[in-house]
Amino acid sequence: MGIHDRDYYRPQLREREYYRIQPGQSWVFAIIIVNIMVFFANAIRGDDVINHLLLVKSTTLANPLEWWRLVTYAFAHGGLGHLFFNMLTLFIFGPLVERKYGPVEFMCFYFVTAVLGGIFWGLLHINTLDTMLGASGAISGVIMIVICSYPRMPIYLWGILEMPLWLFGTIFIAMNTFGFFDKSNNDRVAYDVHLAGVGFGVLYWWLKWRISDIPRLLTRSYWQERQRRRRFFNPKDYSDRYNRGVDNEDDDAAQRQLEADEGRSEQVDAILRKISEKGQDSLTWSERRILKRASRDYQKKNKPK
Repeated sequence: MGIHDRDYYRPQLREREYYRIQPGQSWVFAIIIVNIMVFFANAIRGDDVINHLLLVKSTTLANPLEWWRLVTYAFAHGGLGHLFFNMLTLFIFGPLVERKYGPVEFMCFYFVTAVLGGIFWGLLHINTLDTMLGASGAISGVIMIVICSYPRMPIYLWGILEMPLWLFGTIFIAMNTFGFFDKSNNDRVAYDVHLAGVGFGVLYWWLKWRISDIPRLLTRSYWQERQRRRRFFNPKDYSDRYNRGVDNEDDDAAQRQLEADEGRSEQVDAILRKISEKGQDSLTWSERRILKRASRDYQKKNKPK
């Protein structure tokens, strides 16, 4: 059985950078449900106590005992329209990010973006009596990852006007930038939080950060992997290799023989299971190299004669 025949490897997943999310594993819908529950709990109570308990204050950064507000404010909303448009946007864009990076990484990105947005807002409003709530900062980061990943994907603004995502992103950033610098604007929209989410989303995509991989920095295997990469990319190794007359045909023959071994087959299976569980972006450089060579040799072996 070739790697393309296994049930957890599908060509369309590789091409679209998607992988299947099983029912009950989606954090997008969990976040939407929690936001709706918080909103109606606050509405039923009627005194806005729940929102006041969750929102970020201008004094939050100065009081470490209230830093939990940097997360909880993203579950509170000021009105039905505020909730509806935020959750609708998350419903549209969130699954694209979750399928690309996996539920765990999506959750990490979403809440880190919310925290950074709250910190950025707190620094700009430190000498005021303002408060802030809403998930739009984190959602802005989600929007930017989708725009950067799929800039030509069409979107229908208001369900009517079709435009590519890159144009929608340009309009989105321009509107928030104008709102941020327009001091006469009293619509109480947190443009600064939106821009913080936009900035972090772009950096996250551009620099290929993986927040859920941070714990790996404390493991020995991570640093061993880095050391192996340095040895592989040592220019002196390539020079010595060339001077010894080692050609690519010998390399390919040795690699085919190695990958035909039962142990290498198990290694490929483990890598593909990792893709199924965490997405392609979770792979290390060496895992990508092993999978690429296995796929290439499989195609050569099964090429019609």
